[in-house]
Amino acid sequence: MKKYFANPELKLSSVILFLLTTMFLFITLFALKIYNNNLKDDYIKSVGAITARVIEKDPSLEKELIPLITKEANKEQREKGAELIKKYGLTESLDNELFPYINDVSKKNNYTIILIFLFITLIFLTLNYIQYSFFYKRIRRLSLGAKKVIEGEYEININENKEGDFSKLAVSFNSMKDIIRNNITELEKEKQFLVDLLSDISHQLKTPLSSMMVYNDILLSKELSKEQRETFLVNNANQLDRMSWLIQSMLKLAKLDAKAIQFDKITESLIETISESINALESKAGEAGVKINFQDEQEMVLFHDRLWIEEAIINIVKNGIEHTDRGGKIDITLEENPLYKRVVIEDNGEGINEEDLPNIFKRFYKAKNSKKSDSVGIGLALSKSIIESHNGIIEAKSKVGVGTKFIITFHKYNL
Repeated sequence: MKKYFANPELKLSSVILFLLTTMFLFITLFALKIYNNNLKDDYIKSVGAITARVIEKDPSLEKELIPLITKEANKEQREKGAELIKKYGLTESLDNELFPYINDVSKKNNYTIILIFLFITLIFLTLNYIQYSFFYKRIRRLSLGAKKVIEGEYEININENKEGDFSKLAVSFNSMKDIIRNNITELEKEKQFLVDLLSDISHQLKTPLSSMMVYNDILLSKELSKEQRETFLVNNANQLDRMSWLIQSMLKLAKLDAKAIQFDKITESLIETISESINALESKAGEAGVKINFQDEQEMVLFHDRLWIEEAIINIVKNGIEHTDRGGKIDITLEENPLYKRVVIEDNGEGINEEDLPNIFKRFYKAKNSKKSDSVGIGLALSKSIIESHNGIIEAKSKVGVGTKFIITFHKYNL
């Protein structure tokens, strides 16, 4: 019961009900007092009239009658008196109209009770109307709010500045409204994301598909030497490899953005993960003449999915290899303190213009000064999504002609 009295409306109605019942009690007691006074008055009148008639007949009985009137008669006297008047038909079953004095008092008493009932009923009905109109006014606010939410209006806010179930209902309504708005927003984002994804796939596959179609037409329509055929076939194979990598990367990015990937995270060595990434790029770095330096003296463990973090590191290091001249280098270092764990990947390549720097993690974005004409611009976007899915942060600092530094930070309170 205690939880119900947490509602101020129930407290107020209980207090009002108690006050009304108390008032009804005092009014009833007051009416009973008036009724008793009327009975005494009628008793005096009726007994006085009888006494006056008896004394008129026999004045000597005055001294005997007065004490009998003011004192209570005993049981025997009462029974004799009842038997005496019963002989003349005066019993309790007779109509009140045959008792003139009692009839008047009875009528007054009935009228008084009816008036009290009507008065209390009017008060109860008035307060009941006020109370329930107050309740239904608040319910109508919620109904109107729900209607507006259904119609797509989410700016409405139900405010309740008192404790109780109505306040809890208002908080729940506002939470529900926000959840619905967020869900609708997410659905719209997903719809736009799907549109953008299809547009990106169409745009990115258009060039390699066109090249393959041209090569295929040449192979079918012209007489070519064996060396020429092999050249066109190798070009087609390269385009197929590029399309395969592009499609796989875009699908991975789409799944990451849609949160449709279940990561297999465990606490294990981050050094081993980075070492595996470097090993995967060893031949590419050798061909480009770029040296990868990894300072792995400091042991560091991280709660992560090794395969996905490997892919993120590979894409970042690969980006450094592609934009660093022969003889350049890429340094990978680890940092750890009580607040975070950090991986720093720094190259001494061509660098990135200041105006391009905020956009390098956007999918399919290519810097204006990039020397890689065949770069797609999806690797860094994929790495960013992977790192953020591990509650990490990636940022880049760069200067043209000096190099680029990628900083990956995993705050310990998020791990």
